[in-house]
Amino acid sequence: MFKNVSKRYKIFIISVSCVLLALAIVLITLFYTTQNNIENYLSLDVLHLPQENKIDLDSSSDYLGQPDMVRTKTGKYIVVYPEGHGHGSLIMQTSMDGKNFTKQECPESWKNSQEVPTIYTLDRIDGSQYIILISGKPYWVADNLKADGFQYSLSKDDGETWSEFTTVYSPMDCIVAMSSLTQLKENGQFVDKWMGTFHTHKFVNYKTILSFDENDNVVWSEPEPILSEYREIEKKNKLCEIEIIRAHNDTLIMLTRNEARGGKTSMISYSNDEGESWTKPVYLPYDLSGDRFSAIYDETNDKVLISFRQIIPHKTNALSMTKFMTYGWVLWIGNMDDLLSYNQGETIGDCLLVLGEDSSGDCGYSGLVDENGNITAVSYGHFLSSDKSNIMLTNFRVEDFI
Repeated sequence: MFKNVSKRYKIFIISVSCVLLALAIVLITLFYTTQNNIENYLSLDVLHLPQENKIDLDSSSDYLGQPDMVRTKTGKYIVVYPEGHGHGSLIMQTSMDGKNFTKQECPESWKNSQEVPTIYTLDRIDGSQYIILISGKPYWVADNLKADGFQYSLSKDDGETWSEFTTVYSPMDCIVAMSSLTQLKENGQFVDKWMGTFHTHKFVNYKTILSFDENDNVVWSEPEPILSEYREIEKKNKLCEIEIIRAHNDTLIMLTRNEARGGKTSMISYSNDEGESWTKPVYLPYDLSGDRFSAIYDETNDKVLISFRQIIPHKTNALSMTKFMTYGWVLWIGNMDDLLSYNQGETIGDCLLVLGEDSSGDCGYSGLVDENGNITAVSYGHFLSSDKSNIMLTNFRVEDFI
C-alpha cells in the first residue's frame, strides 16, 4: 500500500511540476512577446532637461504634494503646496529671482486645507492686482473628510498678508478647485470676472464665475455643469482637471484629463462665446496625453507651453500591473495655431521636454510662469527617491530646445 501511495505522490509531483513549467513558459512568452515601448506612441522628439536646470526646492518631509505658482506684477514668485497627498497643511515659499526661495508664515486656516491648492493673480481693469488661493473640499472616506464646497483666501498686497479661508457652496464635492481660472471678456474687453472650474467624484465638471461686489467682496456664482451637452462623453472618459487657454483670436481651448484611461487619451474642446458653450470633445494625440495640464504662452518665442503628468494609457507588457507608461513630468512645446486647427489623430507640436523623470505616475501638478522668456516651473514627484516625493523647481529658456 505504501509503495502505491509513494508512486501516486511521485506522479502528482511530476504533474504539478509540468503544469508549473508550462505556466512559467506561457508567462515568459507573454512577457517577451507583448513588450511595449512608450516611443511607439510618440511622434515628437523627446528631450530631457539637464540636471543643472533643476533645483530641489523642498525635500524635508516624506511626502510633499501638488504645488502651484504665480509671479506677481512686482516680480515676486509665490509657490504653495500641501504637506501630504492633496490635503494637508499648506506651505508657502516666495522668491524675487525664481531660484532662491524662503518659506513664509501662512494663515492658521491653511493648516486645514482639504485638497490641492491652486493660486492665481487677478489683474483688475483698474490696474490693481489681487492674488487668490483656492482649495477644494471633497469627501475622502479614508480620512473621514466630508464634502464641504471649496474655500478661498485673498491677498490684496502682493502676497504680504492673506485672509483666512472662507468656505462657499457647502456641501458640494469639489476636487481641484480651481483647475483653471480664466479672465472673461465682454464686448471684446476684459472685465473683472473670472471663470473657475472644478470636478466631482462623479466626474461632473463645473464652472463658477468669480467677481467682486460694490464693497469689493469676493462673489462666486452658483456652480453649473460646463459640459452638460456632452455628459455621456464626459462620463465615459471620466473627464476632469480642466485647463483653459485663451488663444490670440479669443477662442478658449479646453484640455481635459481622461481618468478612464482604457487606451484613450486626454481630450480637447473649444468655445467661441466665453465658455457659454463648447464643441464636442475629441481625443488628443499621445504626445499630449496626460493629467493636470497647466499652460502659458511664451511671447518671446511665440510658443504655447503645456506642462502635464504624461500618461500613455497602455501597459509595458501584458503582465504589467501598471496600466500606463510615462516619462514623468513633461512639457509640450508647440504653436497656438496647431491647437486651434487640430484634427483628431494628427501630430501637433515641436517637441516634448521631460522636466522631471518619474515612472510612478505620481507627479506633474505644476505651476508655470514666464518672465521675458525665462521659464520657471515647479512640480512634485519622486525625483530624488522612489519612496518619497519632493518639490522640484526648473529654470530654462525654450529657445535652447527648439
